Amino acid sequence: MKYIYIWITTVLVVFGTPLYAQQATISGKVVDGQHNPLDLATVHLLNARDSSVVRTVFPDRQGGFTFAGMAQGSYLVSAILVGYDDVVSDAVTIADNNTAKDIGALVLRSSNTVLAEVTVAAPQRPLVERRADMLVVNVENSTLAAGNTAMDILERSPGVTVDKDDNISLMGKQGVTVMIDGRQTHLSAEQLANFLRNTDGNTIKSIELITNPSSKYDASGTAGMINIVLKKNRLAGTNGSLTLGAGYGFGHKANTSLNLNHKEGPLNVYGTYSYMNNRGGNEFDIFRSISLPGGANTDFQQYTDFIRHNSSHSYRAGVDYQTSDRNVIGVSFNGYASGNDNDNSSHTLIGQTVLSPDSTLTTSSIFDGSYTSLAVNLNNQFTIDTNGRKLVADVDISRFSNRNKANYNNTLFLPSGDMKDEPLLSRSDMPTIIDIRVAKADYTHPFGKDNKLEAGIKYSNVASDNDMRFENQVDGVWQNAGNRSNHFVYEEQVAAAYINYHKQLGKWGIQAGLRSEYTVSDGYSITLANRIKRDYIDFFPSVFLNYNLSDNHQMGLSYSKRINRPNYGNLNPFEYFLDQYTFERGNPYLRPEYTHAFDLSYTLLQRYNISAGYSRTNDVIAESMNQNDETKQTWVSRDNLAKQDIWYTNVNAPVKVAKWWDTNTNLNAFYMAFEGPLNGQHLHQGQFAWQLRSNHTFTLWPTFTAEASANYQSSLIYSVYRIGAQWSVDVGLNKSFYNKKANLKFSVTDIFDTRIQDVRTRFGGLHAIINQKNETRVARLTLTVNFGNLKNGARREAQSEEKSRVNMP
Repeated sequence: MKYIYIWITTVLVVFGTPLYAQQATISGKVVDGQHNPLDLATVHLLNARDSSVVRTVFPDRQGGFTFAGMAQGSYLVSAILVGYDDVVSDAVTIADNNTAKDIGALVLRSSNTVLAEVTVAAPQRPLVERRADMLVVNVENSTLAAGNTAMDILERSPGVTVDKDDNISLMGKQGVTVMIDGRQTHLSAEQLANFLRNTDGNTIKSIELITNPSSKYDASGTAGMINIVLKKNRLAGTNGSLTLGAGYGFGHKANTSLNLNHKEGPLNVYGTYSYMNNRGGNEFDIFRSISLPGGANTDFQQYTDFIRHNSSHSYRAGVDYQTSDRNVIGVSFNGYASGNDNDNSSHTLIGQTVLSPDSTLTTSSIFDGSYTSLAVNLNNQFTIDTNGRKLVADVDISRFSNRNKANYNNTLFLPSGDMKDEPLLSRSDMPTIIDIRVAKADYTHPFGKDNKLEAGIKYSNVASDNDMRFENQVDGVWQNAGNRSNHFVYEEQVAAAYINYHKQLGKWGIQAGLRSEYTVSDGYSITLANRIKRDYIDFFPSVFLNYNLSDNHQMGLSYSKRINRPNYGNLNPFEYFLDQYTFERGNPYLRPEYTHAFDLSYTLLQRYNISAGYSRTNDVIAESMNQNDETKQTWVSRDNLAKQDIWYTNVNAPVKVAKWWDTNTNLNAFYMAFEGPLNGQHLHQGQFAWQLRSNHTFTLWPTFTAEASANYQSSLIYSVYRIGAQWSVDVGLNKSFYNKKANLKFSVTDIFDTRIQDVRTRFGGLHAIINQKNETRVARLTLTVNFGNLKNGARREAQSEEKSRVNMP
């Protein structure tokens, strides 16, 4: 009931808006000789007196176009498209602001020009592109993306870091919302990592990094949003592409994908299938020292080797159908099925000094995991009138399920080599099911060319069921370990409404918005009979100011408030077992964290971008290590700190060194500080840090290019951890042939094998050093062949919005 007024307010705003503002308009439609819409055409509005271009627009999916807010005068309308003869309309006269002219259909006839002898190449987008509200990494044609997974590509994006536990940071800040084609993933860190590792990088078009989203987007994600845009081919006729890839690092890599598309008249059908089979591994070393009363210490030096084998099948298919000139309905399906086999072994030296241990613990762990997902999306886009009013509705239903089985063998040995105790044999079974249901509607109402109102409503329901069963073998019989088994169910409902207004006042651009989200959550540990229920409403304002000093100088200032709710895995109080002395534990009492973010930006010559900002996060969710001096156990958990402050500066500079050499360099410098009570101590520490990424593209011949990327991250402090510096260099080659319909790409990531994570903590009585070497040096060879009708060029894509907080490995 608390939320009803928000819905009422939104409905009044949406349906109480005037049907149209008084303005002069010229509208029409672009079709071919069979009256099929040509949405790939370019439409120019010309001054009838001298044929100079006044304005340019692109048709919608129905071929329709509108020029609004016209001044008095006489105009011509022209339409052009490669492969067709140009067409120009008769003169159209605008007498006053009430004039609305519909010029009907502009019919483009197929050209008799022989195009086979002419090479028409679309302009190559830079690898890194700065836009007004985001940084875009165009990976579609990059050799560095070929054969890699979505997680690999994210790790190499400017300002993005992925830590040892697969937590994603943007511009130094954790709490990132990850979206796929504008849809929030609703997955936790572990499940999101698994999803990204099972997403073939060859299916990705671009990565959008949004540090300060508007009220139109979900308020979740205190560090901003990362939107992964998948490829979508909408060329007329039948066409597609086939990709084959192989690689080697710690073990073999293999991948293949097939993309198919058929567009005829109002119908567009598309589908993608990909398969990956990868073997890899990493090394993980932990030193920790426990101070005991009387000054004695117990030291642990653990060496762990992880060997992983992953195979996955993923698919995506959909249909778009134009039911009328103004309405398009679409349905899509996507999912994956994968299996992960992990064989881990660790060797831990225990004693007052690891140079002379009094015992040695060996642990072997065998994991068998299976993961599946299925998601269905139904969407409808209705263009209300030629003034640009539009209503878009989406419904998403998805299920993620996984089952992790593990067997552990822990054995303690004396220095003599004899067993100290009988081996501790354990096993676990952890099935998880997550159901996600989302419905939303967005309405757009332009008021001429300089004003626009957006409003929308959304409802999401997420239910997670996690049943962790842990058993120990006693006298040959498996018995339940009550302290490690736990059945945890969690449900979260969020109802949201927003309103956004855009206004252009000369050189000033203003956007203001307000979003409200009402959250009801219920986390229940059936095993512990412990229930945590929450019921709260939040308001999230956002303001954006832009000022165009001239075509070569633009400035912007923005503010937004955001929230980061605890992910479901971190709320679950059960323990993730590494060995009998080391584990990870959830915290059901975690509260949401809130961020106030300010950003000032400057764009020079429409190429060079500088931004600076500040953010304050209250109740920040931070990872910490804990220990029990008596049992000598150490575990990782997450707690709410008082606050986190971040000051940052980001510089993005694309430079053309020579005709054949293009570069893009991104520098992110920041100071991050934490303060608040943690584990009975008061934490107050921070450090200046910086990240540098420089991408270089070399056009050696028209059909042969090379790429190189250098990366550096300085040491930094995060919560109780000091993270060491690391650097890497990636290289790649690309050869196109078969009239540029085929590409052969070769790449090597981290060519010098230098990316090593060095993490240290000394806080309270805890002293630990963690070294992790992941499989980062990988060589890949990838062949891509395009086939079918490829003449008309790619269609512009419309973006939807929504799926990131679940937990699949």
